[in-house]
Amino acid sequence: MLVLYFFVQQVLKIDEIDLTRLKISSFVSLFIVVCLMPLNWGLELLKWKKILDVNLLKYSFLKLIRSLFSGVATGLVTPNRLGNFIGRVLFFKGKSRGMLVMGTLYSNFSQFLVTLSFGTIGFIMIKPMLNDVFLRYATYSLISVLFFSMLLYHIFPILPGTSFKLIDKKLNLLSTFQQQAKLISLQLIGLSIFRFIVFTLQYVLLLVAFGTPFSLDIVFAILLVYLISTITPSLLFGKLFIRESASLLILGLYIENELKIIVVSLLLWLINIGLPSLTGLVFLLKEKYLRHD
Repeated sequence: MLVLYFFVQQVLKIDEIDLTRLKISSFVSLFIVVCLMPLNWGLELLKWKKILDVNLLKYSFLKLIRSLFSGVATGLVTPNRLGNFIGRVLFFKGKSRGMLVMGTLYSNFSQFLVTLSFGTIGFIMIKPMLNDVFLRYATYSLISVLFFSMLLYHIFPILPGTSFKLIDKKLNLLSTFQQQAKLISLQLIGLSIFRFIVFTLQYVLLLVAFGTPFSLDIVFAILLVYLISTITPSLLFGKLFIRESASLLILGLYIENELKIIVVSLLLWLINIGLPSLTGLVFLLKEKYLRHD
């Protein structure tokens, strides 16, 4: 609620001058942003494929696509988009579902780790623009969280396995997944890095499309925006209004036109989250219809 209140207050400050200044100055940049959307989700598709392959599951390319975007749709209506595994596993049956849930959450963690890493860099690089009293403790906290997150991600596959009879007497799902994680952990990190670069580039190009000159300061600010929006709790709609508020807070240090910041952030949400979620919803409804037919 506080985030939404901040967002509304900033919107109310927008005047007619900002509106008259808002225009697209580079349709080429806008076109590239749209073209990068398939690459963005193509990299996530590869991560999902790695999880399926390590479980030795058979699937068609259409099933791969449908399950991925169905996960985008269910993630949209769950806190922090963590429910993306719900839509994904609906297309698979049996004991593999438990493994796919853990695989999806581990993949989500890899993307979080990459966002945390780049976001920490962004924070350190733009720190002269921030309050010095706040700076020291925030920097130490970020680096500490980053260190322990990286440690947890990489040490998880080699932790000593334990047996949980309540889970399964014959098969320890956790220990089995740990073996799988050893095979895909670095691959997931690599794909997550490339994906982060892609949607950061999309953000930069959208700002350029609306007339903002390119600068490294803008890039570092975007890294921090993604970090803030990622670590801020959300309920629905894939961080909608949270990233916009973070953008106003951070990018507002460099861009005077607040309307431009809001429009660019909302447009990026529509391209990368809104449209894929709508596609996933169609797949979900079709799957539900076929099951009840």
